[in-house]
Amino acid sequence: MTMYSMSSMRMLVDESRLRQAFCGVLEKWSRAVNVYFSNWEKCPFPRMGKSQFCDQILPLYRHVTSKWTTCEDLELKQAIIKALGPMMSLLLHKEEYQDKVFKQIPWLLKQYKEDVNVFHATKSLRQLLEVSGEYKILLPKRKFQAICSALHNRICSQTQQLIMENHMELFYCILLLARSSPDDLIAFLHSQLKIKKETVRVESLNLLTDIIGADLPETRVRKFRIVKAVKSALSDQSAKVKMAALHFVKKLLSSGSVENCAAGDMVAYVFREFDVSTRNLVLWPRILTYVVPTQYTGTLKPLCRCLQEMAEKKMQEGGEAACLDYSGQGKLPTPQGLLARLLVVASSPYEREGHGYSVLQLLKALHQNIHAAVGEMWGVKIPALLQHLEGNTENSLNHEQWEHMLLQVQDDFQMY
Repeated sequence: MTMYSMSSMRMLVDESRLRQAFCGVLEKWSRAVNVYFSNWEKCPFPRMGKSQFCDQILPLYRHVTSKWTTCEDLELKQAIIKALGPMMSLLLHKEEYQDKVFKQIPWLLKQYKEDVNVFHATKSLRQLLEVSGEYKILLPKRKFQAICSALHNRICSQTQQLIMENHMELFYCILLLARSSPDDLIAFLHSQLKIKKETVRVESLNLLTDIIGADLPETRVRKFRIVKAVKSALSDQSAKVKMAALHFVKKLLSSGSVENCAAGDMVAYVFREFDVSTRNLVLWPRILTYVVPTQYTGTLKPLCRCLQEMAEKKMQEGGEAACLDYSGQGKLPTPQGLLARLLVVASSPYEREGHGYSVLQLLKALHQNIHAAVGEMWGVKIPALLQHLEGNTENSLNHEQWEHMLLQVQDDFQMY
């Protein structure tokens, strides 16, 4: 009855304050119907079909979007924006009306460039994305890209500080896009990371960090693609970009399930940046403490690579620079424990992207610290093991022969 009365008098509403009140009713009515759709199994009254509600609101939606959206009155425009989200969300429930909803998205996004309170534009957009995601309604490709660009530009904008409330709405919209079309969103943010502009890269990294932190089912299985996107910005020398990248790595490694997502490259980046920032090898020999514990097995390949580089640098310095003080306060693993751990890992050399090769290279670099007396012998045997791996594949390697070769190295060590 309310909609019937409003439809019959809509042509008579020509004064700005009346139009604002009119939009207020449309907003509340549409919100109420959307709540009803979500909870109608609890309603004691006979269920009304979605078409009935959509058909009621459509004439008013058409009238507002065709006659009133060109207004100059900011208060009226604000009222239209607040009503638009609930009305568009409602009309999405009827397939034949969806194109009419999508057609209005550019006007809503345009408001980010106007002198209006963009919080309400973001809130209306959020309502639209919530319904489209809940009912698996795919946005047209161009509209999806337009939404991504508008939200990203707003987040990157430095002309006006984002109030916390609006920032949260913008972020939630990004998460909704990640749920509905994760591949498209990751591809979009990857393209933004290729832009050599500090603010764009920093905010893109921040968004990918937030997405990783949200641990959505849709993005959980796409961590490799996300890491690949982030790697495109790791060569940036900007301090802010580096800090954003390090925050991403921290969130990635604390999220769990980092296997097969190139997390090792991210760990190597952390070590590399730490080494550069301190201008000395303060990581030596501290990161040796992460080699033996099994919980760090997933990051063993980059750990070994970094330790190898550090050991080789220390060897170049000569003297006792490369020698480890096992009696110090660093609680370093014992030579026996270190050797045993690395040989165990080397027994399955092709696992985890070939980390067995990396641990053997580390053994070669650390020979002086395992036992000084075996250095000359290992100068022959470890390269022979590396060469044996290079001449085989996971399928062609004779595992029984390989285990015998590793045990021979351990026996040689025990002789001393």
